[in-house]
Amino acid sequence: MSISATPASLSYADADACLSGALSAAFESEGESSDYDSVLFFDGDLAVDGDFLDAVNALRSGDDEDDVELIVITGNLTVNGPIALYEDQPGLYVGGRTEAETLEAGDCEIYIHDGVFTHLVYGYYNHGWLRTGTVETPWVIDFEHAMDVHAVGGRWVDNFGDAKDADYAKPGIVEAFVPEVVDAEDRCLDVDAFLDRLRAGLPVLRPGAQTAAESAEADVSRSRADRVEHLDLTDRNLKEFPAEVLQMPWLRTLILDGNPIGELPEALGTLTQLEHLSVRNCELTALPESIGDLAALRVLCVASNRDTDLDTVEFTLPAAIGRLTALEELDISYLSVSVDTESGSEWNLPEVTRFVLPDAFGDLVALRKLVADGTDVVFPDSAHGLAAVEEVSITGGSHYFLRTFPEAVTTFPNLRRLDLSGNYFDTVPDSLLRLTRLEELDLGDSLGLLRDPLPDLGRLPALRVLGFGGHSRRASTPLPSHDFLRELFAMELPGLEELRISRWQRNTKRLKLKPEHFAGIGTFRRLRIVDLRFNQLNDLPADFDTLPDLAVANLYGNLFPGAVRDRITAAHLTAQIDFE
Repeated sequence: MSISATPASLSYADADACLSGALSAAFESEGESSDYDSVLFFDGDLAVDGDFLDAVNALRSGDDEDDVELIVITGNLTVNGPIALYEDQPGLYVGGRTEAETLEAGDCEIYIHDGVFTHLVYGYYNHGWLRTGTVETPWVIDFEHAMDVHAVGGRWVDNFGDAKDADYAKPGIVEAFVPEVVDAEDRCLDVDAFLDRLRAGLPVLRPGAQTAAESAEADVSRSRADRVEHLDLTDRNLKEFPAEVLQMPWLRTLILDGNPIGELPEALGTLTQLEHLSVRNCELTALPESIGDLAALRVLCVASNRDTDLDTVEFTLPAAIGRLTALEELDISYLSVSVDTESGSEWNLPEVTRFVLPDAFGDLVALRKLVADGTDVVFPDSAHGLAAVEEVSITGGSHYFLRTFPEAVTTFPNLRRLDLSGNYFDTVPDSLLRLTRLEELDLGDSLGLLRDPLPDLGRLPALRVLGFGGHSRRASTPLPSHDFLRELFAMELPGLEELRISRWQRNTKRLKLKPEHFAGIGTFRRLRIVDLRFNQLNDLPADFDTLPDLAVANLYGNLFPGAVRDRITAAHLTAQIDFE
């Protein structure tokens, strides 16, 4: 075992200064400093014979090995053996090119530039991270690690079960690899056995084993030969649109979800029999103009085509979408992204980008269902009054939500189902009451910032289902005022069959929910399903016991004593009641 250079022991600050801030750029996130103090600093190239860490430790045999937190090589690193760093420290930074038998990372932090690794790059577990420039290696194995590895031509193995874009996903490892390198019980690679076999020059794949993309291409060929009409290629790690699909003009369903294909070809428009197209999470920035040629298309999903690293949304819908006069369902979910602002906003809510629908959206005369969860939609004036729309879902979440009620949806005269849960409205406008055919309304988790009184929902004559949950998805935002409960139970809702009011409790005695906050629930005589979970109630008002048709009551997460439980059970002998 030999080593070609003598290091210096520097403080992290001095080493960072020698590299003009390269260490802080690599190891410090915005607003947070590095945890490193001591650095073993090699100025220039370094060549190591044998295991990298053993060689470095041998060089320092007279020192305390535990005091080195970060190894820095300013030039090229050449190792005739493995680089295997599994402990919290030391981390590794290489300013030049790295060559070694393997690059193996565990709990430490590793940052290298370009390199070549004879056998594999391996990231183990989720306490550290591994970042590289462009590297050459035949295998990249990921076990739930934070890996930013650019291995052109390398085959990726998901050894944990959560990497959808792997060439070999965990469910298929046993079938793809020879038994000598597989842990059959855990259905994953035995990485030590895998590496031993690579070093011995023995095959690790079974004859005929295919990557996810190769398997998908084979499926397309078989489907074409069999004239299959419905083709689902979800999560097959396709890097580009499978060209052979264009030779299947009879296709009625094409699902490409979860493949980083980047773009759809203009020739897509030749699939004129297509009725259902789903390209969710495909890293698209647009649809081709030829999308308008799919005259039979009834269902289109373009959800989650966003770049969360950008402050703007690149994906756009072309005007040609207006030619899809048969389109009945459109999913444009998760096309907004969270935008950090310097000043922040009330309650520290991040801003989100808006997604502008083209004017041609108003030409979708057959559109029945619009799903735009996690998307702050801007509707064109042409969309107002779309008569076929019956269902709209624009739900929010912890990072993507609406701040303003989307009044455009109140112009859809035949709307029957509206889900606006998980948003942060300051008002619910009276225009909601124009929806006289609305049967289901969900405002759950959307009332915490509400300032104005609710419109009288009793003026929605068809309303059967109401979601009114109070739980905020962000701890920094308030729960709704209990006054809104009083407003609700003062309304006349004779047709209401299902009511969901969960998670309204506040963690102070002064604002504790009491049975009287629910007084009036007995006036909703047609109630069959009630969800009052997690309100920490110790009783319900007496008129709850008078509901004549109650069939299901979800009451768990409350504090009812035995006598109250017995009373409620006796009042509703045929109902399914869950107290636990």
